[in-house]
Amino acid sequence: MFDWLRSLLRRLWLGRSGDAPRTERPVEPRHRQVTIRRYGGGDRPPPLHWKACHPSTVRRFKAEMTCSQGHALVLKDHTVTAEGRVLPSVVCQARGCTFHEFVRLDGWAAGELR
Repeated sequence: MFDWLRSLLRRLWLGRSGDAPRTERPVEPRHRQVTIRRYGGGDRPPPLHWKACHPSTVRRFKAEMTCSQGHALVLKDHTVTAEGRVLPSVVCQARGCTFHEFVRLDGWAAGELR
């Protein structure tokens, strides 16, 4: 194939010439962190809010939270750092839900829990 034709096809197909570096798009962070606000009510928290579990179960279940779609989640198999960062990332298991985020529990005061 002719070099000029190959170059033209690359420009049309890839939107750039040859092997030039791609600088058109800004680089986004690989992982973003979502801050989940504390909920003070007695019932289930609204979307993207959390509340502490009962004191007798807090070491095992840590906290309850809701995803962006309002599905209830318990952070049973997670670690919460003293600053409220939750590890590993939180994945909503509800059918069809796409919530999968690294989260930080705003107002977390129970210290580190594993």
